[in-house]
Formats: sequence, structure tokens, C-alpha cells
Amino acid sequence: MRVVVVRSQGARLAVPLLVLMAVVTATLAGAVLGAVRASAADKCTLSPDGIDCWFSGSSTSTSIVALPPIRYLATTDHPTLGRCWFWSRYPPGLDAFDGANDEAIIRIRFEYPRCPAPGSVTINVTSRAWEGFRSFPLRSPVPRIRPSVGITNLTSLVTAIRPTSLHHSEVLPDGRVLEVEAHVGSVPIVWGDGRPSISYPAADVFGGGARHAYALKTCPPGYRTGHPAGPNCHPVLAAYPVTVSFAWTGRYRTGGAWTVLGTLYRSVSFTYDVDEVVGLPVAP
Repeated sequence: MRVVVVRSQGARLAVPLLVLMAVVTATLAGAVLGAVRASAADKCTLSPDGIDCWFSGSSTSTSIVALPPIRYLATTDHPTLGRCWFWSRYPPGLDAFDGANDEAIIRIRFEYPRCPAPGSVTINVTSRAWEGFRSFPLRSPVPRIRPSVGITNLTSLVTAIRPTSLHHSEVLPDGRVLEVEAHVGSVPIVWGDGRPSISYPAADVFGGGARHAYALKTCPPGYRTGHPAGPNCHPVLAAYPVTVSFAWTGRYRTGGAWTVLGTLYRSVSFTYDVDEVVGLPVAP
């Protein structure tokens, strides 16, 4: 009795075939040899102890005793290649020594690329970390301003609820663990009265609030031109356009210290009316 093996070593497919040499007639032996030679034309080579098949490169024969215990074809998701396949010594995976898996193994190896060996490729960790940072569901602020209508020269206060910090971790192809985090580091506010944006510490906005005082009240066009107090209004605005942003700071590490990636902004805008309180003399 003789064992003919199509191997799983390297890029080869391993399929055990039992050939009962004792009962093979000369005619049948010739037919089998013809089939083997046909297979050789499809990148398979007959060797003294088996049939070596490969998809690219050259084939080398090794004895059955020297075959490594690598027999399971598995797939995974590679960060740059997408779905790819690799040989494994242990399940899960398709057992290449089981002939029932031949068709599935061949299909997978033609349909997907082979996964790079650990350490065989240079991984741009920063780019991968940016991909994770951008994929986070970064929340926009839901600000509250008090009072609901502002008063000139008195403080208006903007507060917001602190969003939960975000975290992601994954195992890179080279075996390292990549961690990516995002948190709101500051809250920039454009108050809409012509002054530059002011970046407030996040703790101030989430705690006591960001404070601002307006010098001029806002009025509709008819009031500005037809009312005696019209000159006290802002010359063009019927309400101040206020924009509140969350400045999300991203960082990453593969063990050791964190490295800052950068900042992504999420913003909301609303209008804010400001009135004026005028003191009037009261007769005694």
C-alpha cells in the first residue's frame, strides 16, 4: 500500500490520496500516470512520495516524515488587504488532510490574497490609528445658554454635557496591540459678536460653564432704523450667531507612552438674542 500526498506546506494544497498499488493493473496504472502528468501541466509535479501542487513559484519535494504539522487553512481580516488566508497548525480552519475540503480550499486561495507573515510587512501604525480615530462616533455638543435671552453687559453662560471618551484596540498583523482613544479636550465657542473664537477648557464648560458678556443688543431691521433706541442696537444683526464645538483629541499607543494624533471638531450653531436693560428715573 502506498500513500500519495498533496501537501499544505508553504503555499501547497495537502490532500491525502490512498492508492492501492497492489491491485492496480498495468492499464489502470497508465491511466493514473496520464492523469498525474496532466495535473503537472496545471502546476503539479509528480514526486517519488506524492504530488506537489502550487500556485506560483517552484515546487520542492520532501518526504512524508519531514512534513510539518501545518494542515488547516484559515482566513482573517487584514487592515490593508482585507480578507486573506493563511496556513495554521491548529484549528479552526479547513483541514487540508480531508479531501472533502479540496474545493473550498482551492476557491479560498484563488479568491483571496495570502496574509503576510508576521513582521514581513511594514505597518504604518499612525495611519491605522487615524483610521480608527476617524471611525469613532464623535458626538456634537448639545449646548445650553443662560439666560435664554441675553442682557447687555451681563454674563451669558454656555454649558454642555460631557460625552463619554471612546476607546478601540486591535491586534496588528505583526502581533502588537494598537490602542486608540478620543476625548474632548476643549470647547471652542464663537460668540458671534465679531470677536475671535475662544477655546475653553472642557472642564469649564462641563462644570460651571463658559462665560461671555455682549456690549450691544440685537434688534430687527425696523427697530434699528425706526426706534429712538435704534442706535443702541448692533448695526446689522437681529441675533448673534453662536457656534459651539467639541474639539476631540485622538491619541494612540502600541504599548508604552501615548502619542497624540490630532484634533477633529464637531460643531453646532444657533442664534442668540440680546436685549438691553435701561434704567429710568422714578419720581419721588
